Amino acid sequence: MRILFSTRPSRTCAPVHRQVIPLAIFLLSAGAIRAATYSVAGFSDTAVYTGINQPTDFAFLPDGRILILEKPGRVLIAGPGSGPFAVALDMTASVDDGVEKGLLGICLHPSFASTGWIYLYYTTNVPKNRISRFTLTGSTISPASEAVILDNISAQNGNHNGGTVLIGPDGKLWAAPGDSGTGGSKAQNLSPYPYEGAFSGKVLRMELDGSPAAGNPFLGDATKEPRIYEYGHRNPFRFSFRPSNGSIYIGDVGQSTREELDVGAAGGNFGWPYMEGTIQQPGGPGPCPVTTTCIPPVFDYGRTVGTTITGGAFVTGNAYPASLRGRYVFGDYGGGNGWIKYLEFDVNDGLVGGLHDLATNAEGPVAFHQGPDGYLYYAAIGTGRIYRIQYPKNFYTVTPCRILDTRDPSGPWGGPALAAGSDRVFVLAGRCNIPVTARAVSVNVTVTGPSDFGHLVLLAAGGARTTASVINFRPGQTRANNAIVTLGPAGDVLVRTGKGSGSVQFILDVDGYFDD
Repeated sequence: MRILFSTRPSRTCAPVHRQVIPLAIFLLSAGAIRAATYSVAGFSDTAVYTGINQPTDFAFLPDGRILILEKPGRVLIAGPGSGPFAVALDMTASVDDGVEKGLLGICLHPSFASTGWIYLYYTTNVPKNRISRFTLTGSTISPASEAVILDNISAQNGNHNGGTVLIGPDGKLWAAPGDSGTGGSKAQNLSPYPYEGAFSGKVLRMELDGSPAAGNPFLGDATKEPRIYEYGHRNPFRFSFRPSNGSIYIGDVGQSTREELDVGAAGGNFGWPYMEGTIQQPGGPGPCPVTTTCIPPVFDYGRTVGTTITGGAFVTGNAYPASLRGRYVFGDYGGGNGWIKYLEFDVNDGLVGGLHDLATNAEGPVAFHQGPDGYLYYAAIGTGRIYRIQYPKNFYTVTPCRILDTRDPSGPWGGPALAAGSDRVFVLAGRCNIPVTARAVSVNVTVTGPSDFGHLVLLAAGGARTTASVINFRPGQTRANNAIVTLGPAGDVLVRTGKGSGSVQFILDVDGYFDD
């Protein structure tokens, strides 16, 4: 990041080209609060959570609730959809939120459903950046539950701290600290910890306990930090994984000429400080060393387009029209307002066409995630809101109809019962008068005869992974719940069974569908 979010004095930064946008310019006044202006017909914003103190990131829980981070150091928890929030964790006394520091990133541990574990990325009062694991119990995160996963990540000049922490499709823990405002010297130095900049300007890939992950490119080389997956980044503030192939897409904030989007490569050097985007960095140390090849970005843009890229997310499922499905939606929060645009990539991560406009005046977007309803959500740090990007659907009723029942004989809409820890895909289009054009269905979900505690997650087949459950149950219980479920491209839905053991019978009745 480049923009300051705090009134605390900033420290001197090494790069002579560093630009600081004053807080008064960036944080919009109450009178200027507004939703984004969309250039594509039909799209709109809904502020689902408001009154947040500088939201930086958020994560959806299996029961539909949401955890929201405030930069000064609070974790908020709120109910599904909208409404008031409570404070789950207040660690403001332990967090340094000056300049670009603070509570910056969150993700759920793969075993969250049974452990309540979450990861937080934040800046300590040392100051150093840290990744820790905490335990959520009910609506409370105990400070005493903290288990430090990776510590002493440089925060030398207060800026370029990165902040994203995610579980990758490989089940590993990923993070991407920036160069800590040192002009890029650390980004090219691969020396292992305890070298002060061992993690700076790098993408890190770790086991869930913070140790170097198996398969890392420099594992076994005693001269290099074994957690490094790739290097040569300035401030890879936000990154995400492409659902279709697992590629990592990294938004790397530029200094004075270019903003860039990189597609990760094991052991790759992305050029900072030799390169900024596709050009040699003005005033930098010169061309890329002859001993290495600097990988160019998959896309970059100049300062007349934007000044601070926020990496985004790929759109999956049918919540949006075909023109946006499969596209990469991202933002830029520079200049006080910010915008949202999208790009198209082929199956091999090659760019198709150019940059497409979606919205302006987006109030400083700093994090994008696809929600359990299939819609994109983003955090607007400028006005303290979490927005949902909406697109209207037409609703059509059908005569209530049983579309599947696992108590029936085995088949595509019958048995067997759903097994613990399993996924099953059901094609709904073409049954019960649901057309192939349907993008979502209105259903009643019933479970009966569960042998253990558990829950069901229903999501568009092939869509973004979510942990938000549609229904929860206990042994021997029969329960029902209404839901709107987004469909996959084939009119299909994936049912994920979250339970420790045994099986559960699943019945699905439909009463309507949505399309454009």
